[in-house]
Amino acid sequence: MKKLDLIVGIRPDFIRAAALKTAFQDFEEKLDVRLIHTGQHYDPELNQDIIDQLNLSPIHAFLDINLVEGIGKMASIMMSYETQVQIDPPDIVIVLGNSDSAMACSLVASRFRIQIAHIEAGIRAYDGGMIEEQNDMLIDRLSTYLFTSNEEPVINLIREGYDNSNIIEVGSIRADAVFANLGYAEDSIVLDRYGLEQEGYILLTLHHDHILQNRTFVISFLTMLERLSERLRICMVLHPKTLSILEDMPEVMLDPGVNLQFVSSQNYHDLLKLLKYTAVVVTDSQGIQEESSVLGVQCLTIGHSTNRPVTLAKGTNTLMGYDTAAIETKIVEVIEGDRIDGIPIDGWEGKAGQRIAKYFSEIE
Repeated sequence: MKKLDLIVGIRPDFIRAAALKTAFQDFEEKLDVRLIHTGQHYDPELNQDIIDQLNLSPIHAFLDINLVEGIGKMASIMMSYETQVQIDPPDIVIVLGNSDSAMACSLVASRFRIQIAHIEAGIRAYDGGMIEEQNDMLIDRLSTYLFTSNEEPVINLIREGYDNSNIIEVGSIRADAVFANLGYAEDSIVLDRYGLEQEGYILLTLHHDHILQNRTFVISFLTMLERLSERLRICMVLHPKTLSILEDMPEVMLDPGVNLQFVSSQNYHDLLKLLKYTAVVVTDSQGIQEESSVLGVQCLTIGHSTNRPVTLAKGTNTLMGYDTAAIETKIVEVIEGDRIDGIPIDGWEGKAGQRIAKYFSEIE
């Protein structure tokens, strides 16, 4: 029986891992899938909530790491996972996306000559300033198995010189998660909790370092939100990191009220319901770009680049840059009916996990 370590460290990892773990259940006689929790997640209470909600227990190993920021945390993950590998080595390490946890565990696996499988390989925005982009490219270079979510990442990898035999196009595991959890999300009372009506509010998320570090934009953006809230209902989900940065910005004197709500990070079912019923979502989240296209929800992405270009070409996503006046204008236009219909994206029908699990079951 092959032992597969499935690495989870941040919120998106849990969501995708749950869908993948379900798919692996059909191959329990051949594959032993062990969840390795790196401890990277910022919110311990929400962390446990998501684990319980998505039925991720049992966790095979919780890594003992130092909760410091930056390189120190990644180094701590590497040291702890090295100890885990020395005690109980896997045959293959599976990493999801481009988190520091994925990067750290990939480096450890490579040093021990353990094969690495990268889910969502080949994702590129071709923006070298993004930490996530750096991680993606390095993890791909270390990986034996490159599982891609659609045709564009395949093309990226081929252009970069990867062997076709290592590239496996399987579809979006994030789409699997949406379809698996949509029914549960409908039972959520999150709209009632915040007094929101279906398609009567704007949903906002903001958490990536390369945007939050653009102090001028963040101040202008939040000031715009306060002005816009005089006309439209706004619900902004605050990542703990975002909240910490805002607290260090005395220039921003926001006055939350009925029309401008700041809410803490939500569990997956609550956030999925907020996303499904928003009139438009404004975000820097890679996952939400995918989820909004799966759901047919209008999405405005902050920044000049996205590593999910298929959501622009076929989905419901629009790239907005950093011009707050243009973002405000576009929000109003969408609310007034300027919408993108989108078309189905190949491999985003909820069966990516099945294809990945079947592939692993056939590895000799």
